[in-house]
Amino acid sequence: SLPANIGQNFGNGNVLKKLDVGMNNLTGEIPESIYNASNLANLVLSSNNFTGQIRPDIFTSLFLLNSLVLDNNQFSGPVPETLFFKSQLNILTLQGNNFVGFISNSICDAKEVSSKQLRLQSLTLDCEEVTCDSSCCEEGTECV
Repeated sequence: SLPANIGQNFGNGNVLKKLDVGMNNLTGEIPESIYNASNLANLVLSSNNFTGQIRPDIFTSLFLLNSLVLDNNQFSGPVPETLFFKSQLNILTLQGNNFVGFISNSICDAKEVSSKQLRLQSLTLDCEEVTCDSSCCEEGTECV
């Protein structure tokens, strides 16, 4: 079984490509070492009790990340716009957290652009906490 808190050295090194620790009752903030796992392509931390804000410099080292699944935790603060730019990010799942703020048109437009720099195919948020532009949210549904 995994410890209640992922240690600060977890993920150090350049060999980690996928980390899926969903539904493990993990707590605390995302360890610094995860942000430094430069070959990480898939990060799934869903359905735990992670807290804190997502660092805006997340892609300084995680430039290969194409799937970021953070739903159903206790993350808070604004959704960093850097999640949507200069990355290979295809899937971003953020619902079920305590994010606040506004999702700009440029982020919503990322779903529509088909280029090497911006390939977001799936964006999932809670529109009750995060104000979405109408182009992000389809009427009668959550932001998807």
